[in-house]
Amino acid sequence: MNCRIEIRGLSYGEHPFSFKVDGSFFEAYENDTVSDADLDVSAVVTKEHGRMALDLSITGNVTVKCDRCLADLTVPVDIQVPFSVMFSSYAADADADGDGADEVILLDSDSADIDLSQIIYDYVSLSLPIKKVHPDGQCDPVMMEKLKDILKTE
Repeated sequence: MNCRIEIRGLSYGEHPFSFKVDGSFFEAYENDTVSDADLDVSAVVTKEHGRMALDLSITGNVTVKCDRCLADLTVPVDIQVPFSVMFSSYAADADADGDGADEVILLDSDSADIDLSQIIYDYVSLSLPIKKVHPDGQCDPVMMEKLKDILKTE
């Protein structure tokens, strides 16, 4: 799945981009947690003199397995992250920006595009709860009966 933004030749000002992310995106990363996804990714690149800003928004749902009953569980995703885009080969330059952004994307000075794939994957993966379970009473009843039987015999 292509989540690249061509930045070479962008004029000054705001430039909106959007991507659709589905389950095949996570398959490409050989992810065994997310089995499906329906995510809308929007990115607004603001090119100013001497700098670029990128506002990333990821919204939608991902499907994971419930840790309790192993049935599909839909988890909502709503992520908003601002980035500063810096053109340098030295990470120390990131501290000199001083615009208050927590996240910095460092690119080589001759980069023609920004690939957001890894960033999207990382932020979605980190947004998932540690314990992925259905609300009480919504787990697969057949599996819950089997679990009760197993727990009774021990």
